[in-house]
Amino acid sequence: MLKLDSELGLNPALQSMHNLYQSKDLAIIQNVGYPEPNKSHFTSIDIWEKGSKDKHANGWLHDQFRQSPNNHLIDAIVFSGSSGLFEGEKSNFLKINNIQSFIKQAKYLNTSIDRPSNQAQNHLLTSKKLIKKVINNLDDNLVSIDYEISQNNGKLEKQLKQAAFIIKSNVDIPVLKASIGGFDTHTNQYVRHQNRLNELDVAIKGFSSFLKLNNLWKDTLILTYSEFGRRLVENGNNGTDHGEASCMFCLGGGVNGGMYGSSPDLINIHNNNLIYKTDFREVYDTISSKWLSINKKLLNNQSMNFI
Repeated sequence: MLKLDSELGLNPALQSMHNLYQSKDLAIIQNVGYPEPNKSHFTSIDIWEKGSKDKHANGWLHDQFRQSPNNHLIDAIVFSGSSGLFEGEKSNFLKINNIQSFIKQAKYLNTSIDRPSNQAQNHLLTSKKLIKKVINNLDDNLVSIDYEISQNNGKLEKQLKQAAFIIKSNVDIPVLKASIGGFDTHTNQYVRHQNRLNELDVAIKGFSSFLKLNNLWKDTLILTYSEFGRRLVENGNNGTDHGEASCMFCLGGGVNGGMYGSSPDLINIHNNNLIYKTDFREVYDTISSKWLSINKKLLNNQSMNFI
């Protein structure tokens, strides 16, 4: 165990994260969840990304940016995983796997339709024009970067290298979303969980090192989230099943590092699950007000102090 305090520690695979915690660049928010939690992957991730149980709600960040008077190029780029955070009426994000390939291919887009004859054509033309606008901006500003990928060559590392391109090039896209899977450890958790944490740690080490070297760390905020945590009791397959509360990591040069929220209570539990103490929307609201400077709140609680 990598010791954090007298009660808590990190998995030994998270050495770089532990270093960031010791340098006060990592805040760990404990016992995060929401009332009457849903243990379906699809339903729960939808709730987390909308900040609401309303199936018809827009994505949390979609509504944040619609409320803001900003004039960003676009709201976000999604490199992998779900995009529910940004979905809604007049969505303003793109899903891109590789920036250089995207620029090369998108240059051939035809946006010459003058008067779309129907709604579908109009939507297609709008999407094409959005892509063209982003491509022109990226093509004009994208710089080469010296960014090393480890021998593991993990998918998350590759995504964060793409994010580093955007940040270093100073392109006005406020949110970049990467994703890492494999944490649904119903079986053989010891090995699988260790491997996933190692991939996370290696990717964060490379990304944070690059940002620090280029004086960009203080301008970057990294937030982790998942649809749910794991159950406390091991199942019959050397794994754990879907839980009700988890933790979130928040990293960056503007973070007030440390532990937030009460320590996990392993005695007062619900059906072998941790009972959540911090609503994830409190974390979102803190980021909205203190990082994005947007005052549209999901809850009426006071902001937290991790930023």
